[in-house]
Parts: sequence; structure tokens; C-alpha cells
Amino acid sequence: MSTTGRSPTVFFCVGSEKSGTTLLARMLDQHPDIACLWESYAFRPDSRASIFNPASEKWRRHGFSESDVRRWSRIWNAQPQAFFRRNLGRLTGRNFFIDSCFRRTMPSALADFADRCNARVAGDKWPGHIGYLENLLAVFPDARFIYSVRDPRGLWNSAQRFKDRHRGDELLNRMLENDERIGPYLERPSFLTLRYEDLVCRPEDTMERLHGFLGCDRSIRYLPYDPRDDRYPDRWSWVPEASGPIDSSHAFKWKAQLGSSDLERITGMAGGFIDRHGYDR
Repeated sequence: MSTTGRSPTVFFCVGSEKSGTTLLARMLDQHPDIACLWESYAFRPDSRASIFNPASEKWRRHGFSESDVRRWSRIWNAQPQAFFRRNLGRLTGRNFFIDSCFRRTMPSALADFADRCNARVAGDKWPGHIGYLENLLAVFPDARFIYSVRDPRGLWNSAQRFKDRHRGDELLNRMLENDERIGPYLERPSFLTLRYEDLVCRPEDTMERLHGFLGCDRSIRYLPYDPRDDRYPDRWSWVPEASGPIDSSHAFKWKAQLGSSDLERITGMAGGFIDRHGYDR
């Protein structure tokens, strides 16, 4: 755990799967003042992808100590049974057990990671956080949120082709649901909407904007990525493109790869999203 006693500025990268959140997190992490977790799965402590699960490889990839992880796991596992939690949540409209466990684990995890990275800003990139915005704000009322969006046609194409999983419709519908969920928050000054296309096509301007949003020195000299300078490069191994150079062609592959029927159907499904976030029909 952190021994400095300092509390870092906290941010969360949220969005939907295949919207560029991993590349965003890696690019932010390149700034010496910023340290970013890759998908803590904090609210799913039993998942094999959670940093709070001793059986996971995720915490090792971030350099956490096993003793801390086991202690955090005991906090989450001490919750009342799921049936009782669900019924209490229905009665109160809020799961206070989740808030309590998150408060007793996540601040120390972020402070520890920031301390080891010698950073004063610490964040977590996980698309799943978008379902827990009130929980995040209850524990981190001053946190900053970066909401990553992507052209629905590009997201559908990427989700359909990534590891040949054919998840286009599933992830497109999830993105539209997430957009409705986060919509009421986006007028707050602590929320910033970022288009994936701007990140890969105008990285200099985009990253300077993000550095300013997080209160860091604005500079494009932090753009080049070298895994030898990354204390925990294994974080990004799940998405190989996230460890490579920025390639603007990824933003527009869909124009050559989607047929007219898919284009028409996706545009019909996501027309409101396309207009709301300034994409060209």
C-alpha cells in the first residue's frame, strides 16, 4: 500500500466495449503524472478479471501485493448474501454495501498504484463503470470522467470482427443503452466526452485537451509509446493494437468493410447517437 499518505486526483475512463477506451487509457498513462489501471472490475470482485480477486492475474499485472489483494477480497466477501443485498437495494434504491466495500478498497488501490508509478493522478479504465456512476461519485465526488464514444458503424464493425466474435449487434445496443444512462451527467464540468476518431486522427490536440482536463502539464512529448518505459506493459496485452503506434485508419475501416445493408440498418438503429455526437450520416 501507499506509504506517502497522499491522495491522488482520481479519474475514470468510461464508455462501451470497442469504443477505444484501452488505447485512451494507455495514452493517458504515458504522461509521467498519470497512472491508469486497465479494467479493475472493482464492482465484480468475484470475477477472474478483478484486481480484488486473489485468483486473478490482473492484480499481478499491476504490481499489487498479494497481502493487499487478499485483504481487499475479505472486505468484499464479508458482504451480506446476494438475496439480502438485492432486496435492500429495492427498498432503498441504493446498495450501500457496495458503496462501503468500494470505499474501503478502491481509494487505497489507486493511491498504491499512483505511489508506485510516482504519479499524482490515478485512474481506472473499465467500460463496466458506466453502470456504477452513482457509486463512483459517492466515494469519489471530485473524480473526473472521460466518456469515450465511437461512430456506431465503426464500433459495430470492430465488435463483429474482433477475435471473430460477431458481437456487433450486442455491443451496439449496449452502447446506445450506456449513452442514455450517462446522458444526464454529461453537462457536469467533471464529465468530458471524447470521440475515438479525434483521439486517433488528432492525437496532439486531443491529448493536450485531456491533460488539461486532468490538471496536468499539457505536452505532446508524451505521445510516443515505448514499452521499455512502461513499468507494467502487460496491462495492455489483451488488445494488441493498444500497444502499437497510433493508426488513424482504424477509425474508418468500416467504410470499406461494411456492406450497404449493414450500413443502412446500423444508421437506422443509431441515428440519434450519430447526430448527438456530431458524426456524419
